[in-house]
Amino acid sequence: MESHESFRAMDTDIDVFIETSAPPPPGSFIGVRLLFEQQEERFSRFREQSLLSRLNGDEAIEDAWLARAVTMAIDAHQLTGGYFNPMVLPALRSAGYDRTFKEVQGGSAIEPQRVPDPAKVLKVSGLKVELLAGQLDLGGIVKGWTADLAAEHLATEHANAFVNAGGDIRCTGNDATGRGWAMDVSAPDGSTAWEGRLAGAIATSTTMKRRWKAAGGAVAHHLIDPGTGIPSESPYVQESARAGACWIAEAWAKAVLIGGPDVMERAERAGVPVLAIGRDGERMRSPGW
Repeated sequence: MESHESFRAMDTDIDVFIETSAPPPPGSFIGVRLLFEQQEERFSRFREQSLLSRLNGDEAIEDAWLARAVTMAIDAHQLTGGYFNPMVLPALRSAGYDRTFKEVQGGSAIEPQRVPDPAKVLKVSGLKVELLAGQLDLGGIVKGWTADLAAEHLATEHANAFVNAGGDIRCTGNDATGRGWAMDVSAPDGSTAWEGRLAGAIATSTTMKRRWKAAGGAVAHHLIDPGTGIPSESPYVQESARAGACWIAEAWAKAVLIGGPDVMERAERAGVPVLAIGRDGERMRSPGW
């Protein structure tokens, strides 16, 4: 039988499913909810005392969770050829995303700016993290990582679990109808871009949802091109990536959406299947999809 719980965390909807032969204990979902709350407390850029805010405020932080998240972000930057870059926070703020999304009202005129290389400005020594320049946003990769952690937590007691954190999905086991879990990916126009079975992780990123008008009437969105420091002008409007871990899928989903066809080819060479949707609605899948 399938049990389900949903809640809000990290400014998105979280859905958790467990497939069991008998009703799961009442507390099965509590650990997942607590995990998301703890991760948001650690990494939200909108909480002044979060580990991330303190790091961005020039404080050296010694913490295992932060050291792991920063290391993942540096690794993702290297894996994607620099198209995933956590050091875009000043550019996000400049474009108007300086508060929770429902409160965004627009920023200054959108102008190019330099986005630093995280490997050069972030120093991780054991559990100690230092930021030498710039500011970072770990929201996306932490969301994917938390989906991984939640699924792995559930798997200690329930072999079959499915965690969806606003399009960042990690699953274990199956839904009792076949290998993996049956699911679909919606296109921006509401149609079904893909439906099938998932084992592992998938992440979807789009420029069509978190959009707003910046100063001067220009349309901005939350995906900053690290090469220009302004919202991406990629030919893709949505991209999904599949991987064994959700934080990896999340990094590639953003990277391909920002970088376009060249980065899509790079993902294919890295063994990460992708599904991209163009501005005209065309759907492009890598051979491994």
